[in-house]
Amino acid sequence: MSNYKIDKDNKYQTVVQIRDLDGYDFRPRNKVNQINVSKVTIIDNLMIDKILTVKFDRTFKKLIALAMRVLNDDDASDDDVRIVLDEEKLIKEILQNRYAKYIRHEKELLFLKKLKVIENEMRMKQIAIKKKAIYLEELEREKSKGRGR
Repeated sequence: MSNYKIDKDNKYQTVVQIRDLDGYDFRPRNKVNQINVSKVTIIDNLMIDKILTVKFDRTFKKLIALAMRVLNDDDASDDDVRIVLDEEKLIKEILQNRYAKYIRHEKELLFLKKLKVIENEMRMKQIAIKKKAIYLEELEREKSKGRGR
């Protein structure tokens, strides 16, 4: 299989065969039956930045929805908080390992700050859950202790 670079100007479209394109690779969702595209490589840095920003925002919105469900649930357990923290860690690792060479450094720092805010909120929720468990345990001990003489 060959890789191609398509250059387009106002009058002509030229196709130049190139073996190794250095850029961001992804597999598009095929919605058109006439053309079957299995892999696309984008070499324009601005376009790569925009695509990865949209991709990160979509993933980040899902993480926020999950985090809000846990934060607003009074009966949330420590396991629920851990699930959100694991998702946050996974997204952070993908951002740092896979996307770092394609996006601008300022944008990467902005994304990491957003993830850090969610992590901090989840840690505070985790502490609140532990405090509640300790309080309920002490209450239970006092009830079972009773007025013994």
